[in-house]
Amino acid sequence: MSAAKQPRAPRLLCVYQHAPTPGAPGIYRHRLLFAELVRRGWQVDLVSTPLNYMTGTVPTRYARRLYTRESLDGIVHHWVWASRSIHASKLRRALNYVTFAFSSSLRAITLRRPDVVLVSSPPLTVGALGPVLATRFRRPWVFEVRDAWPESAASVGWLSEQSLLYRVLERVAHRLASHAQAVIVPTPGLIEIVRRHGAKKVDVISGAVIDAPSSPELRRAARARLGVPDDECLFLYLGALGAANGVETLLDAVQALPTDTPARFLLVGDGSARVALEERVCEQGIETVSIVPAVPKDEVKDYLAASDVCLHLLRADPVFSSALPTKVLEYCGAHRPFITTVAGLPEQLALEAGGGFAPGAAELTGELERWIAMPAAERRARGEQSFEVGSRRFGLEATVSALEAVLRSVSR
Repeated sequence: MSAAKQPRAPRLLCVYQHAPTPGAPGIYRHRLLFAELVRRGWQVDLVSTPLNYMTGTVPTRYARRLYTRESLDGIVHHWVWASRSIHASKLRRALNYVTFAFSSSLRAITLRRPDVVLVSSPPLTVGALGPVLATRFRRPWVFEVRDAWPESAASVGWLSEQSLLYRVLERVAHRLASHAQAVIVPTPGLIEIVRRHGAKKVDVISGAVIDAPSSPELRRAARARLGVPDDECLFLYLGALGAANGVETLLDAVQALPTDTPARFLLVGDGSARVALEERVCEQGIETVSIVPAVPKDEVKDYLAASDVCLHLLRADPVFSSALPTKVLEYCGAHRPFITTVAGLPEQLALEAGGGFAPGAAELTGELERWIAMPAAERRARGEQSFEVGSRRFGLEATVSALEAVLRSVSR
């Protein structure tokens, strides 16, 4: 008797512009979820650009190449070219979006036929590839909306709601959401927005909390390198330094603290506002604040180990009340409490996880003083609470099972 024929492994094709290259700063949510899919028997092709969104640079090994193929955690990455200098101007950023859409489509249409296509937006230019690839392969497609465009672009001043471009993007968003076989979002607060865009059914696929506590030895070594004594409270912000992040609120709050406050503030990241923030810190002599450019992922653990309390900062805007940034999940995984400036879902999660909420500079000054005065043992206990709540609500197994259910439901 012949051996039973093995079932064919399901195949996913994803286009996501901002997947970080190995070790680069950025958000590793998709690689984390897709690696688990691979472990479960899926084959995954991921089309991205090696241009780092935070720094605007391309690692040396990918520079001057139009295309690079490599396997990472079992995921076949297809790195394609896109124009650079994304933080130089709005025009340069728009050019980057368009060139990536063009080069990624050329690569994607030549890949093996998938069972399902997933396109991740923003930018909406990537979303527009969904129906193109679905037609090319005669397969269903899933639309991931990580941020509400064009609404969020208007909220940070990049677009006017009265502009022609805003209306065009709004129509595109409606058409994509209403025509996709499934729509997924990383946070519950986006559900109503994408439903207004025409989505019939929306599933929440969040990031995942991965247990990554630091050892006492790593903490001591990291604080020694930074020159932070044991009796000072170190506040850490990890992430983008752009127009939407509202880091100026933190600087305002820090300047209102007494001069002898035993605290340091470390900002690790990059973006369009970094130079302006550095200039302000220098010109106004805010000596307790240090800004470090974005670092490779392997170095992030050192900064988390050194920290006592982490910070989640965004501008005051209703659009962000539904946001669940991946960095918050990383704080939870590192067993660190965090303070958020964002009302809504971030506020709810921060308070449930033992952290704090401060919507403005004055409130943030008071919140910082509360944490500085808090005994170190209590801060550590609240860090354990942060991990417990995060892992319970955003475990990897449950998150990937939800994603797999969506993918299988449309590919039957």
